[in-house]
Amino acid sequence: MTSRGKNGERILVIDEERTTGDSLGFILQNSGYNVSVIYNADEALTETQTGGFDLVIADMKVPTLEGLEILRQIKQQDADIVVIMTTDYPTLETVIKAIRYNAYDYLIKPLEKADEVLAIVREGLRKRQSLLANHRGDRDSSPSDKVPSVQVRPTLKSLST
Repeated sequence: MTSRGKNGERILVIDEERTTGDSLGFILQNSGYNVSVIYNADEALTETQTGGFDLVIADMKVPTLEGLEILRQIKQQDADIVVIMTTDYPTLETVIKAIRYNAYDYLIKPLEKADEVLAIVREGLRKRQSLLANHRGDRDSSPSDKVPSVQVRPTLKSLST
């Protein structure tokens, strides 16, 4: 599934579950984003090499490659791309590894609240814009544009209780 929206931001959804991937893609598309949904890691990595994505939402369980390895390879291709990891089975170990590989956030499925997902996506895209502006030497961004690089603290808190 690939769609064009009114916004220039491009989002890639990687999920082995077609229903989840398509639903997330539909929500993002209806919010005006350009969305591609891919169901396996090999195709996703090929797409990220040529796709010019601003944000990736990747499941931890994807055929042919483990989710953290997808994260690592995507960040190797483009250190400034924002990657949000999703999982059905969170562990403290995978959250910590995701942080080490510079995941922006770590969401626990099912992703039932579209408004919360969209808020995280908007924050992630602001982070991406801020990073790109810093690379261009753009000093016009205000301190309020600075978004923390990792948003997974609520997930860590819920796993440690």
